[in-house]
Amino acid sequence: MKLIVNKHTGRRVLINPIRDLRKSDFSAMEHDECPFCPNYQRNEKYLRYEEKIIDHWITRSIDNKFPALICDHDRHQRGEIDYGRHEVMIETPEHFKNYYDFSEEDFFHVFRMYKNRYMALTQEECIASVIIYKNHMKSAGASKVHSHSQILSMSFIPPEIEKEIKMSQLGSFSSEQYKIYEDESFIAFIPPDAFFSGELIIRHKSSTQFQSITEQEMKQLGTIFYHIFGKISQIYGFIPFNTYLHSLPKDVCADEYYWHIHVIPRKGKFGGFELGTGLYINSLDIDSAVKKFKK
Repeated sequence: MKLIVNKHTGRRVLINPIRDLRKSDFSAMEHDECPFCPNYQRNEKYLRYEEKIIDHWITRSIDNKFPALICDHDRHQRGEIDYGRHEVMIETPEHFKNYYDFSEEDFFHVFRMYKNRYMALTQEECIASVIIYKNHMKSAGASKVHSHSQILSMSFIPPEIEKEIKMSQLGSFSSEQYKIYEDESFIAFIPPDAFFSGELIIRHKSSTQFQSITEQEMKQLGTIFYHIFGKISQIYGFIPFNTYLHSLPKDVCADEYYWHIHVIPRKGKFGGFELGTGLYINSLDIDSAVKKFKK
């Protein structure tokens, strides 16, 4: 579990052999003994967060059984590993319910869990950054059907966030002319130069760090997600997708950088061209897509 530099390309790679031990339940699409369902949540000692209504939980976060990084201070101090905590955030007790079915209130509870776990993980002294991400369906990287996100704290700042911070300082972080939704706190837009075809970004208008989000802003964000995923299902169908949340690392100053969430409908798959060149073809008709999302 260590960040290394590939000698052939110069890219940074996180080496972690235990992640390959994960089992997928997409082949059978069954929920017998799903580890995220209420009847099979046996290991309470791994529970990090839980929100309940009456006697039933609606969201909860547990330790990831196959963490990308581990929290071993001694090995980290000796330089053997990079440090981090990795949790699975279960977004609903209902096995087959997902973002295409979620209500605004469902999303609100998810973002409340996000804030709680983000604040908890970012407080550790050796943590440099925290990322929240979601994989929906097998082709988007999920190994479980049950709706969940993941949160990972890291003792380093990942390359993608470093690049975003650099570009924000150059004034290259706005695409408001292609906005599809806006309220007093957030703007959602389709970047014309998106790396992935169909990518959307929901960006806070004034805050650099996600942990400052208010209850009212969580409700607003729930409304935005409800609107966007309703549109994605209308335009593309119930397709796989990824989301990830980028926030300014706690020890970095960049006033031009605002925390934001990327939403990436997985319209296609990567092939030899993309892998061989490092280039991704964005085939989206931006003007047409904006009209459809605004309709």
